[in-house]
Amino acid sequence: MGYCSGVSRALAMAEKAIDQAKAEGQPVYSLGKLIHNRQVNERFAAQGVREIESPEEGEAGVVVVRAHGIPDHLRQAFTAGGYQLVDATCPVVKHNLRQIALYCKTHTILIVGHRGHPETLAMQGVQVAGTVCNSRLITSLDEVGECHEGERYAVFVQTTFDEIAWSVIKEKLDGFRSNGCEVIFVNDVCSSSVNRRSALLALTEECDAIIVIGGKNSANTRALYLLALEAGVKAWHIEGPDDVLPEMHDCAILGITAGASTPTEVIDDVIQRLEQEQQ
Repeated sequence: MGYCSGVSRALAMAEKAIDQAKAEGQPVYSLGKLIHNRQVNERFAAQGVREIESPEEGEAGVVVVRAHGIPDHLRQAFTAGGYQLVDATCPVVKHNLRQIALYCKTHTILIVGHRGHPETLAMQGVQVAGTVCNSRLITSLDEVGECHEGERYAVFVQTTFDEIAWSVIKEKLDGFRSNGCEVIFVNDVCSSSVNRRSALLALTEECDAIIVIGGKNSANTRALYLLALEAGVKAWHIEGPDDVLPEMHDCAILGITAGASTPTEVIDDVIQRLEQEQQ
């Protein structure tokens, strides 16, 4: 539980960007929320990092590209606006974006992900020779639709998409092959997400209830919470120690896990609060 390698890398790069901006006397920004964790974003804000969504929102300076990646047109706009980009895009996500650019020359791109999620927007915004790759977003099984004979599809999934929902959608897409279509599944849900979900399922076998710690707008944290509920275990999705409830002590064994963008200190604070209230 806690930080994945992509998040750890992004935070380290953000710290260096702050030092660089201070040394050069420039403002420092994050392009949207650096990661989906309120406490971390508040900490960076206290260090002078301002969240912006477009180059028009600030004066040219150092801007950290979030771990989820950004659409190509936005990257170009910031560069044209005189900003220095510190690209903290997760290497796994960056690889997937390059693959979209490759496959869109020969295949229709299908993107399975959450509508409006930063990573999904980055995938939908890949350009080749100045033109946005043609793609279709699938957010649920109902949106898979049907294939047309002879079509060639390259399928990409948001790295933090719910694994169970992905397996169901993937199965239906795989069925396109029987209708004379080519289907290539280019990537999969991130192994970090798969591993922590497997660990959660093991935890549900031992515990009466589960606390999932992480940002309310974190897709991978929310997926952990929903997975615990689907396993038939009572669960809470909380952001920090202030969200601890008395009823959490009603179970004999309480399990704790956390999303990929949840700091260790927040996890420790929750555990400490729980231990204090038991005494």
